[in-house]
Amino acid sequence: MKKVIALGALALALAGPTAAQSQAVSLSPAQEAVLRQFKSPAEKTAKDALWTSPSMFRVGVIDNGSSRDGYASYVCEVVTEQGLAGRGISVQVIDVQKLVRTNKWVALGEARCR
Repeated sequence: MKKVIALGALALALAGPTAAQSQAVSLSPAQEAVLRQFKSPAEKTAKDALWTSPSMFRVGVIDNGSSRDGYASYVCEVVTEQGLAGRGISVQVIDVQKLVRTNKWVALGEARCR
């Protein structure tokens, strides 16, 4: 399990300019709370997460062959619970293993938070 978590962290670190740019994104306390939740061990599905812009939150997972739109909708629920409703935030669930192998963001699921 530690190897998978390290893989997720490595994947997002290797993501190239988009990940580097995300480090410059200034986060609100609510966005920081969302980020902490999806980086915590409490979120078993998420292997890593980051804000790539003030309105794009990406969560890295292991591809199990199913659509992750439902998981993206769940992430939006958390975003909304943190007081970020109505801010035009989108969630993208990405394949961290493919990111490591190809250095490309491959979306497994997406949702637009309301």
